[in-house]
Amino acid sequence: MDDNKRLEEALKLALEDVEKDKIGLLKEHTLHRVLKFYLSIDEQNHEIKIGRMYADVVLDNHIYEIQTKSFNAMRNKLEVFLRDHEVTICYPMALNKTIYLTNEYGELVSTKKSPKHARPLEIFIELYKIKNYLLNPNLHFKIIMLDIDELRIKKEKTWRSRKGFERTNQVPRKINHIYEINGPDNFKDILLEYNLKEIFTSKDFAKSTHITIKKATVALNVLTYLNVVERIGKEKNSYLYKIV
Repeated sequence: MDDNKRLEEALKLALEDVEKDKIGLLKEHTLHRVLKFYLSIDEQNHEIKIGRMYADVVLDNHIYEIQTKSFNAMRNKLEVFLRDHEVTICYPMALNKTIYLTNEYGELVSTKKSPKHARPLEIFIELYKIKNYLLNPNLHFKIIMLDIDELRIKKEKTWRSRKGFERTNQVPRKINHIYEINGPDNFKDILLEYNLKEIFTSKDFAKSTHITIKKATVALNVLTYLNVVERIGKEKNSYLYKIV
């Protein structure tokens, strides 16, 4: 079964469970639940207790954790899980996003395509938060590039919330690509997809990879730590890098 057929089946199973109104399901966002079924259609492999923690999915002693938000929350789990298990963190990213905005009565107000397209290297903002674990050979990553439907409710802007909306759910519709990261060399493979200069600054890196300067600086910090790139000097106030 190819990736998108598996995703379609996972979405069907996830929505069936929500309709049955099982305890706790309404608190779990659709994206997270669908990806659990994508990894394993057998619910007996979901929410397995390891030590004092619960793992999202466990298959043949390999733990899969789906992280849709900050990796800060992973630190305690990694401290426990990596002692005796292979661990793969699955990180979904919206390559393409369709936004459905409703009013407070659930009536559709607008539908639009988001102008933002996630880039795989944006994961480094999160990897920085678990930097001390990145050289552990038991730690792996799946960067899942998705088409996503995002559901929002229109809200009045306040001094606390200036967005004018609240995101209520995300539904994955299509897998475009999965980056399998089993070590530093796989990050190097991603870099080679971009037209980087042989020697580059953080500004050059940001321009070539289509991410912000802030994200580029963090990415280069982590890539240097992983010995994927190295600093080879300075040009005025900017560090110079090259791929190792």
